[in-house]
Amino acid sequence: MNFIQRYKKPEYIGVGDNVKYNNKEYQVLINYIKGDKDRKGFIPTENFTILIDHNGKRITCHDYTKLEILTNSTFISWRLHQKKKW
Repeated sequence: MNFIQRYKKPEYIGVGDNVKYNNKEYQVLINYIKGDKDRKGFIPTENFTILIDHNGKRITCHDYTKLEILTNSTFISWRLHQKKKW
């Protein structure tokens, strides 16, 4: 039996987390929290997350409840394989 894990709060999303969004696997690149200032002084007016796929394509997710947490993904094994080459 499979069950889907989702984030309860945007604050729980971590950089490097492996997630599924719109039926594709991504890794969290940046997570912006409404009202939190980043190191360059940007203060977002809404929560949003920037995701990256294994080809380097970026996509923005504006609804964190649509992100599925992956614990055993092919994206994870692909990234580990790439690190071994370097």
